[in-house]
Amino acid sequence: SNKYSSGIKDIDIVTTSDLAVQETVLEKLAKSELKNCLLVGEEKTPGKRLFADHSDLVLTIDPIDGTMAYATGGKYYSIIITIHDRKRPIYTFDYFPEINWGIKIVNDKIEFIGQRPDLSNITIPSKTIAYPAFKGKAHPKIALGKLYEKLVKDGYSFKTKDDLGHGLGATLSFVLGLTDGFFYEDGSAVDCLVGMHYGLAKGYTIFNTMDITEPKPSDFSGGTEEYKGYYLILKQEKPTYNTKDQK
Repeated sequence: SNKYSSGIKDIDIVTTSDLAVQETVLEKLAKSELKNCLLVGEEKTPGKRLFADHSDLVLTIDPIDGTMAYATGGKYYSIIITIHDRKRPIYTFDYFPEINWGIKIVNDKIEFIGQRPDLSNITIPSKTIAYPAFKGKAHPKIALGKLYEKLVKDGYSFKTKDDLGHGLGATLSFVLGLTDGFFYEDGSAVDCLVGMHYGLAKGYTIFNTMDITEPKPSDFSGGTEEYKGYYLILKQEKPTYNTKDQK
């Protein structure tokens, strides 16, 4: 069924599984010290009331990231749980039950769960920067300004999740090492920090204007909460670009 009416099917759709998974997980988490965290949840379920009204630690949950894939029989949907301190991510759990694979990051320690999926049939051009674009979102060149121009001049190309194909999505393609960069602007508060945390833990070059102190209502998706601003990650450990290149 539809929970929003933005016209963006990936955001509007919700299944009974989204609600049930979130409620089950919240009931478990609320029995731990995590009940003292402020909760940002994708769905409106009763378990959200079990958590603190105020806290410096923020717990987020997206019970099924990729509901459209789940509902249509796809493989690449996951549950995402993160914790951050309003400054940076400190815990990330992103698990794909259909392929029994996922990633856990604690501070800057990365742990992969399960066996890496076989990606031998997937080819993505080098210097590709992935981004999860939806209708109504501006192109990255608007946010990045002169930095965008320099990246394109140096051979980088920006591709949406649909441009990439294969159903993996932008974030998963980046975490699996298929792309050389990742861009996210005005990201959903429940799922946008996976790429950021992975880039931080890997020591990659990051340009970041995203404000994660407080989620704000979305400008376009009819009710979701977002962290405003953007971040760009380039898969290189020795930065060759600097903030002077930004608009």
